[in-house]
Amino acid sequence: MSRLNKMEVLELHQSPRHFTKPQYRGLSKRKTTESWLKGLVKERGFKFRYFLTLSFYKPQRCIINQYLDNEHIKKVIVDFFYPNKKPKNRIRFWLFVEKHKDGDLHLHVLMEGMDEMEWLKRNRKISIRKSTILDVIQGKQSIGEMMLESLAHHMKRWVFRLGHGKQSFNAKDIGVVDWRIEYLNKSLDSWDFNGWEHIDVVNSDME
Repeated sequence: MSRLNKMEVLELHQSPRHFTKPQYRGLSKRKTTESWLKGLVKERGFKFRYFLTLSFYKPQRCIINQYLDNEHIKKVIVDFFYPNKKPKNRIRFWLFVEKHKDGDLHLHVLMEGMDEMEWLKRNRKISIRKSTILDVIQGKQSIGEMMLESLAHHMKRWVFRLGHGKQSFNAKDIGVVDWRIEYLNKSLDSWDFNGWEHIDVVNSDME
């Protein structure tokens, strides 16, 4: 199945199918989608640990073009954590597109985490500031924080549109997963996108 055909199938069957299930009857489009995603978290054992926000200095305005960028962005993240052979049980991602008031698109990512020591063993080339190394040695910063800083450097190097400013990449602890899911679906209460376009199902690990 071609990429566009697959996207068309997902567009047709992704969320309308949920209205046939008793637990979704009477719910709004947003509540139905949120319930579905929360159910997926439990059903498939997602252990989301980080909430990423990517803002672009040359942002897309076309949702399809952003999907194509997302495919590259996901590959860049996977290559950061697994620079050589990719394991079958790699960390998983969900990608959500959000629109600024001016129509520019930015990206949110729910990302699972990996053991920091395993990450250090897998990676021989790590880009971080010297001050960060000193902070880790002195106990002022964790290895996990160092890993996220290194991920930021990696992303800014390999994702052209991301740029190099502090506002271009933000990573924080996921907090309450259900709250994040509710936040990411707020566009369903507006006219920001057609249908469920804010969810990049093709590049997310939802199947």
